[in-house]
Amino acid sequence: MAKRIRNTAVAAAIAVGLGGASAAQASNWILLQGTEPFGKAHTLQMWGFMQPTFRQVDDGDKIDTGGAVGIDGNRPIFNTLGPDRTSNQSFSLFRARLGARGVMHPVNDKINYFFLAEFGQNGITRLDDQDGSISPKLTDASVTYRNFAGGGSEDPWKPGVSFRFGQFKMPMTDEGSRGIMSFDYINFSEVTRQQVLERYVRANSGSKAGMDGSISAFRDIGLQLFDEIKLSDKWEATWAAAVGNGNGINRLDNDDNLDLYLRAQTAYVFDGVKRGGPRREDIKLFAWAQRGERRFDDNGDGVYQSNEQDFERNRQGVGFHVYKQPYRFSGEYIWGNGMVFNGAAPPVSDPSFGGGGGGNLGTNNVLPQIAPGDDNEFNGWYVEGGYFPIPNKLGVQARYDVLNRLSGTSDNYSSADERKFETVTLGLQYWNHPAKGQWSLNYRIRDLSAPDNDVADDIGSSMGNEIGLQYFMLFKNVALR
Repeated sequence: MAKRIRNTAVAAAIAVGLGGASAAQASNWILLQGTEPFGKAHTLQMWGFMQPTFRQVDDGDKIDTGGAVGIDGNRPIFNTLGPDRTSNQSFSLFRARLGARGVMHPVNDKINYFFLAEFGQNGITRLDDQDGSISPKLTDASVTYRNFAGGGSEDPWKPGVSFRFGQFKMPMTDEGSRGIMSFDYINFSEVTRQQVLERYVRANSGSKAGMDGSISAFRDIGLQLFDEIKLSDKWEATWAAAVGNGNGINRLDNDDNLDLYLRAQTAYVFDGVKRGGPRREDIKLFAWAQRGERRFDDNGDGVYQSNEQDFERNRQGVGFHVYKQPYRFSGEYIWGNGMVFNGAAPPVSDPSFGGGGGGNLGTNNVLPQIAPGDDNEFNGWYVEGGYFPIPNKLGVQARYDVLNRLSGTSDNYSSADERKFETVTLGLQYWNHPAKGQWSLNYRIRDLSAPDNDVADDIGSSMGNEIGLQYFMLFKNVALR
């Protein structure tokens, strides 16, 4: 299977060249999501988007370990769809968000605000609700002070500093930093999905086991300092440094430790440095890091307050993004240590197994697992590209991504615990509006192996491929100028 994936990736790369799709971009999202343009912003702009989605996973193969463990004949949990994990196919309103943004006119046009709430069916609204109902959640609520941008002058491109305060996306991985209208694929790469997009788990077993609140959505509550500097007519540099609670969205700090986020990037902008939009054509190089600790009950007996310990959770990455119509080519390498997401146990979703299965991950005996320990490691990467045969209408693309989970050995884990994920994603994109309406069709060829664990390797061999269809619709209206 792994060989077939590699061959498919090579063939896809040859087919699409180095290319890109029009909705893909290498824009400066630190600036676009946190600030309003000087002298042009509105006092109140209402906006939002919806993403109705259909996904289906091939669920033909059941677990077969030859009788080595007592789960043969059950459906593997990775062949079901989250967050419920009760079916291998479903229509859903994957994301549905409503927000407002603008400037505080007439108080001060250099004070910007950004507000957004989620109403869709995903890990933000569902994972902390045990009865499976949708609970709308605030995802963004921030104020940005631009008074010292450009050193306080009227030229925002001079060196200076801006301050963003509240709940918002932190400066991390490129996949998570983008605005959703620029997502190239329905699913994130596995290394981003599993190890950067954080799930909050307080214990692997006992009364505190299971999901503890929404996924991070790459967000935190904190303070960010940032600036974008014009180096020359076509070169710019951007830096961002932030501190946050490190405990998810809509929650206070719980461990007396703050997370540190850092990102630096430089870009060559083909038509000259300017604010631009979500489709700016440029070449971008970037690096980022996240440093923090998480409180976790490593003993697993449910006596949370007496057995909790603090473990490191460190993430970092480097990457590039090239976009010049009609081509795109990008990639990123991500690695980290400490708290490593380690799948679910037991790895089945059948309701008949062990009195449970199904439901929100973390109920009915299906428990998310965290591998705690400062010396636990993972690494992964992706490379992708596409070609636009009809500019602003039709794009073809492909991505190959790898995750090596619990790579190497540590005090509590050995090579038998390592899992290797390899995924090829083939995609088509069609735009009925250059910015506000996009169809995405993806087919994912998935492979899971355990190099030094025959039983786990047999379980991984039942992983099925996935097809997904999604529509993105953006709406916005200036309510108050």
